[in-house]
Amino acid sequence: MKGHKRFRSGAWRLVVNAGTDPVTAKRRNIYETVREPNTREGAKAADARLAELIVAVESGRHFDVHSEVRKGPTVSELAATWQEANRPRQDKKGAWAGWSPKTAKTVGDNFRFYVLPTLGHRRAAAVTGVEIDRLYRSLEDESGLAPSTIARIHGQLRAMFQWAFRKKLVPTNPAHAADPPKVKPRPFEVPPMEAIRAVQEIASADFAAFIQLAATLGARRGTLVALRWGDVDLDGASITFSRSIADSVDGPVEKGTKADRAYTVTLGPSTVGVVRQLRARCEERAKVAGTQLGTKSFVFSDDGGTTPWSLWWPSHAWERYSKKAGLQGVRLHDLRHSAASQMLMAGIPISVVAERLGCTEGNILQTYRHFVRGSDSQAAELMDRLLDPGEEVVA
Repeated sequence: MKGHKRFRSGAWRLVVNAGTDPVTAKRRNIYETVREPNTREGAKAADARLAELIVAVESGRHFDVHSEVRKGPTVSELAATWQEANRPRQDKKGAWAGWSPKTAKTVGDNFRFYVLPTLGHRRAAAVTGVEIDRLYRSLEDESGLAPSTIARIHGQLRAMFQWAFRKKLVPTNPAHAADPPKVKPRPFEVPPMEAIRAVQEIASADFAAFIQLAATLGARRGTLVALRWGDVDLDGASITFSRSIADSVDGPVEKGTKADRAYTVTLGPSTVGVVRQLRARCEERAKVAGTQLGTKSFVFSDDGGTTPWSLWWPSHAWERYSKKAGLQGVRLHDLRHSAASQMLMAGIPISVVAERLGCTEGNILQTYRHFVRGSDSQAAELMDRLLDPGEEVVA
């Protein structure tokens, strides 16, 4: 299969010989324009697209001007259909189906702000890997997006086109031919308990209680904000997490936990004392507000339990108080990492740590395996014994 490119009028003109038309017996050529500069990088982009065209024609996947590549949905239409098919929804029993509300909002925002302004008008079946690469370069160079954000957008584009491919709306998945930027692992921040105590000491009483639960239980922000007094058993020194609050297109919504199951954790004596004091303050606020604290009242609330804290307020409060305490570069979510690492280094079984954090043992091993006590030193001792001629290793 022959093909060539030529730079003319500010763009690369691609031509691929597609053989002979079976009806007219005339030679058919596939033409395409790649709007890249007359530079080495521009020529590489044109060559990459030319190679895609040749492969598509040879495999019979190329559509000419009269085919469905000129019809079919645009990227905007496809994105709307895909998002509608996966929209968060509740059945009569309150169970959620489709994406989580937070995922739906994140996908919608990424497409609205970053993908559709560039690719929205294009026919989905005609989008190429080169175009998607060009989008990623623009998002990184002009919009200043972090590689991790672009990688997430790439994952969403890939998922959308794969869904469309299964539905036979596009001939192939162009995101498979795209190259998102490489993402460097984020340094793992584990704040020491001394630093967390320093933040607690200058925080408001209610937020200090929030920190106490986040640091000792490793609970997520949305799970704590959704906590109600009916979930708290102070006499039994335990809390049951069965729901969380997540951001959505329509604002905060209440849903199940991230693990989609309820789980109960035990409170230490000091934490029980902190929560008792929090309850007393909440009862006083409820009286002032003319309400009564009940099982459905929110634990973290400024109006006597009627409404919970804003989902974003704990993060803002943590940032403000941690800076005052001289703790830089540590997020509220890092308290969860601190809880997990401290328990693992103390020799708490992985199964217990997973249950307290509301996740799986596999997730604990994948994320925190370097904190499992003695694992690396035991491996070092084993390898020494294997190599030492004076040691006898028992199989």
